[in-house]
Amino acid sequence: MGAAVEPNLKSTATTPTPHSFPPAFDIENAESQPSDCDVNPKIPKVFPCENIKDMAGNVARIGTRPYNSTSSTSMVLVPVETPNEDGTTTVKRHLPGQPRVRLDDQNPRSHWKTLTSYLNENHLTTKLDGMFKYMKYVFVQTPSYLHIMSLHHQYAHDREIKIDEHPCLHLVWYYERIYVKPVPAYFYCAAFWAYIANAHLDVYRACLGFMRSYYFLIQYEVDFALACEKMLIPKKSNGQFPTYEEWCDFIEPFTKIHDIQVPKRYHYGELRLSRLNMAAAFFKRKLAFFHIYPQWGSFLTHSLGPLLTVFAICSVVLNSMQVSLQALDTDLPEDHAWPTWKAVSVWFPIVVTILIAVVIVLAFSGVCIMAVVDLYSGIRTRRKKRRGDATAGKKTHGVIW
Repeated sequence: MGAAVEPNLKSTATTPTPHSFPPAFDIENAESQPSDCDVNPKIPKVFPCENIKDMAGNVARIGTRPYNSTSSTSMVLVPVETPNEDGTTTVKRHLPGQPRVRLDDQNPRSHWKTLTSYLNENHLTTKLDGMFKYMKYVFVQTPSYLHIMSLHHQYAHDREIKIDEHPCLHLVWYYERIYVKPVPAYFYCAAFWAYIANAHLDVYRACLGFMRSYYFLIQYEVDFALACEKMLIPKKSNGQFPTYEEWCDFIEPFTKIHDIQVPKRYHYGELRLSRLNMAAAFFKRKLAFFHIYPQWGSFLTHSLGPLLTVFAICSVVLNSMQVSLQALDTDLPEDHAWPTWKAVSVWFPIVVTILIAVVIVLAFSGVCIMAVVDLYSGIRTRRKKRRGDATAGKKTHGVIW
C-alpha cells in the first residue's frame, strides 16, 4: 500500500485570487517590463493560472497545499497517491519527469537538487534578458514573439534541430542549426502551474513565455510528429504521447498570453547566436555568449576566417601596386609591341585594385543597408506593438519567410 499523504491536499489548480506578489519580485520595475509592447490597462500583469488545464489523460502525481496558515497564497508542492496496475498506490516524492528533484527535504545530504534551485536554473532567462538593451539599436533582433517558424519549416531552411535544456538557448539559431528546449513532464500538471504562480512568480512568467513559443513551433500535425520524434514534448503518465488533439487543447490557453505577462526574452522569437556573440563581445567583454566550438583550435579557425580574407585582399592590392611601380621603372626596347605591354602591365594592376575597392565598398554598403533595414524593421515593429497591432513582427524580409 502507498504511503500516507499530507492532509489538506489539493491536486488541481484551484488557487486563491487575486494573486499576491512575492515582495522580492518588483513587477513594476522588472527587466521584463518593456516600453515596446501593448500596455493595454485591461490586460492583467499576471496571467491567471486557473486558465491552464491538466493534460487530458495524464495522472497528476503532484498537488499543492498552503505553506503555512498565515498566508493563503503561499504554496508548496507535495506528492499525491497514484494508482498502479495491480490496484495498489504509490507516492513518488519527486518532480514528475525529473527524479533528481525532490519535493521535500527528507534527504538533505542527497546530491539531488532542491526544487527552487532547479526551477531557477532551468527556466529563468535572466542573463539573456539583460542582453536585449544592447540589441535595440545595434545587432538588432526582431522584437516579436511571432518571429518563430514551425518545426517542419525549420527543415525547409536546412536547419537541424538541436535539443538543449538550457533556457537561454531556446530558439537560438546559428546558420544550419537551431536549439530547442523540450517541454518538461511536470508542465502537464495544473497543480505545478498553481504552485509557481504563487511561490515563484518570476519562474511562472518565464514558463508562460516558453509555452507560448511552442504554440508557434507546433502548428500542424507534421510538427507534432516531429516533436514526438525529437522528444520535445513529454509522454503522459501512462507512457504514451498525447494525441495531436489533446496537445492542441492543452496549448490553447497559452495563446492568450501577452508580452507584459512574460520576461523580456519571450517578447522575441528566434534569436541569432552570431549577434548575441557580438553583443557579448562588445558590451559584456566576453569571448562569446555561447561557445559552439569550445576548443581553441576550432574557435580560432572560425574567428580568423575574416582576418585571413582581409589579409588576402591586402596582399593582392600590394602585389598589384608593386607590379605597376616596377613596370613604370622598366626601360624597354623601342620595339612597337613593348610600349603596349608596358602600358598593360601598368594599368591592369590598377584596374584590379579599383575593382577590389569597388567590391569592398559595395559589400560594406550592403551591410550598412541591411543594418538600417533591420533597425527600421525593429523600430516599426515596436511602434506597431505599442498600437496593439497583433501582427507586428510577423512579416519578414522574404515573400514567404
